[in-house]
This record gives sequence, C-alpha cells and structure tokens, in this order.
Amino acid sequence: MDVLKTNALYLGDNLEILRRYIPDKSIDLIYLDPPFGGSRDYNLLYREDGGKKTGVKAFSDTWKWHKAAEDVLQEVRQRAPSGIAKLIEGMAEGVGKTPALTYLLMMTPRLLELHRTLKDTGSLYLHCDPTASHYLKLILDRIFGARSFRNEIAWSYKGGGRSKKYFARKHDTIFFYTKSNRWTFNYQDILVGRTNRTYFTDDDGRRYWLKYGKKYYLKHEGKVPEDWWADIEPLHGPYRERLGYPTQKPLALLERIIRASSNEGEIVLDPFCGCGTALVAAQQLGRRWLGIDISSEAVELTSKRLQDSFPGIRFKEVVD
Repeated sequence: MDVLKTNALYLGDNLEILRRYIPDKSIDLIYLDPPFGGSRDYNLLYREDGGKKTGVKAFSDTWKWHKAAEDVLQEVRQRAPSGIAKLIEGMAEGVGKTPALTYLLMMTPRLLELHRTLKDTGSLYLHCDPTASHYLKLILDRIFGARSFRNEIAWSYKGGGRSKKYFARKHDTIFFYTKSNRWTFNYQDILVGRTNRTYFTDDDGRRYWLKYGKKYYLKHEGKVPEDWWADIEPLHGPYRERLGYPTQKPLALLERIIRASSNEGEIVLDPFCGCGTALVAAQQLGRRWLGIDISSEAVELTSKRLQDSFPGIRFKEVVD
C-alpha cells in the first residue's frame, strides 16, 4: 500500500479504493452520507445555453437482490469478524433477501474498512434517514462497539412539502461514533440571535451589550449544540450554495461536524463525497482531506467546486 496522499479526489468504488490506498489508522475524521436505500435514481441537473435543463443520472439508490448481493453475503459469512457475520446472517433470516438486505450488504464491508482506517482517537459520523437507520446502528454497534456510540443527532428542518396522510418527515439522523474512549471534541457555541440587542467589542476582543449605560459581557455567544440541530436549513430555494446535486448538504452542517471532531492539519475522509461539501468545509477550516465517489459526474463537479472556491488550490485526482 502506498503512503497516504492527502488532498486527493478518487473516482471509483470506495471499497476498492479504501483497501488499496488508505492505510490502517490514518484518518482523523470520517463523514459519510451514503445513499439511503430510498429506491430511486437521482439526477444531477446541468443548465445549458438558453436556460434548458438536462438531467444526467448522478447515482442510483435502488437496491435489488441479485447474484452480486449473494456473493457479498457469502464473503461476509467467510471473511467478516464472527460477530458481524452472525449479525448479517440473522438479518438475512429476519428480513429475507430484500432490498434492505442488499443495501446492508453494500454498507457492511465499507464500514469495516472505514473502522480499519480510523485512528484510535478518530471519529465517524454516518448521515442517514429512517429508511435504514435502525439496521445501520446495529451494524455500527457491532463494528465500533456499543460503548463507542456518542450521539444520535437529529438534523431537523422545515423545507419541503407536507403529507396529509402521516406526520411530516422532517429530520435526518447522524450517528456519531468514536474508535476508542479518547477522541477530539471541540466545544462550540451555536449563536442565538437577539434582534433587539446591539453587541459591542472591547479592546480585549470581548463582546458585550449595554443596558442603561452598563456593560454586560457574554459568557458564551450562544448555546452548546444539543443532539437536535434545528438551526441549519437544507438547501431549498435560491441558496447560493446550490449546485444542482440532488442530495447536497449545507456547508454549515459539515463545518459544525469538522470543527467539533478534528483539528487544523488533521485528515478528513468522505467516502461518498458527492458534490464535495465535506471537502470544501475541510479545506476552508485548514484540514487535509480525501474524497471518493463512484460517479464521474460527481467527481467532476467536486473538482470544479474546489477550484472555484479556492483559486490556485492544488489537489490530486486519481482514477481507480
């Protein structure tokens, strides 16, 4: 295995790239936003001359049982740690050879590889929705250990439509795990705005507000984030960040995660990097990064986004 090259963008199957290029215990923080198992194809929209839009399939989130899934099931039975093999065997008996099992068979060997690449002080954040979150947590508990579970973060939002047949589904789940009982966690505040209050900064850089001429200094400029994040909206409407990528997440969401669980100069990996939001956030915050995606359209979009966001940036593109 070659020496790890950071600030690198890989095109190919992340399982093979992880096995071939990413050494053991080399990554400080992993964020992954894999397909959720939603049984649909996603189009990446391009705007052509004259304002005409054409769609190119960015990725498929459809999972059907097929021979390749059967082969992976056999591989898990033979090669995975016994606890994982027994868990998957039990799921196979419980849910049957269904799209859910196909999806879990795709995720399990990748989560095993991600655990291998993570430093003992590293953290992993897995972004998912209720489609498969309950199954994924069982697998994460088995791979990382239930005691390494730190948070189930609910990212709550308001955008999108409403249903008249059930309660509106308005949150994603982000599972936060660490590899050991030693990990990075940087305290940070969420700013809480007060429209009727003007803040000032003194010569020492401390912020305060005035009431009847008296200075009241801020102990904290907000509140500590709980495990329910309702202050970051998804990219609906005319957001400047929007690139047309169907599952694009807000930059603020990734900045919060990267600030909390890594330090400047450390390595952030996104094995399903999509349009590159995690990589842009990492670059902006002074981290090194690695991105992987199987879609050439996604890698092309990420490359352009990095170059547009950071003129003169240098990074390596690898086609596996």
